Amino acid sequence: MAVFGRKVGRADLRLVRGDSERLGGRWRQRYPDGTVKAVDLSSWSGVVELRSPDGSELWYSRACGEMTSDGYAIADLPPSAFEDAIWSSRRYGQWKVTVTSPDGGTKRTLGWGYYALSD
Repeated sequence: MAVFGRKVGRADLRLVRGDSERLGGRWRQRYPDGTVKAVDLSSWSGVVELRSPDGSELWYSRACGEMTSDGYAIADLPPSAFEDAIWSSRRYGQWKVTVTSPDGGTKRTLGWGYYALSD
């Protein structure tokens, strides 16, 4: 039996405490004729998660406020997102953005990687 995978871009990033941040991903699909087109995500839902370094603990979750017809799912993280003292011990970990279809039947990871949090 053949197994097909999808390339999901990895991006490591630096987040700065006290700064506004925009975090998300884009979904483009390649068709059999070779053309590449963005997937319309305007009716989908999305979420950005920050997790522990091993991915086992969910530390932060934010819904994507922008779901666009040209394939973007973007969450705005407010400057206050990392103000709590607990973030002093959460200086690095994993991040991921996922989208879910309106009927809940499809869930797709658009981007992932590791983050470093600095002051």
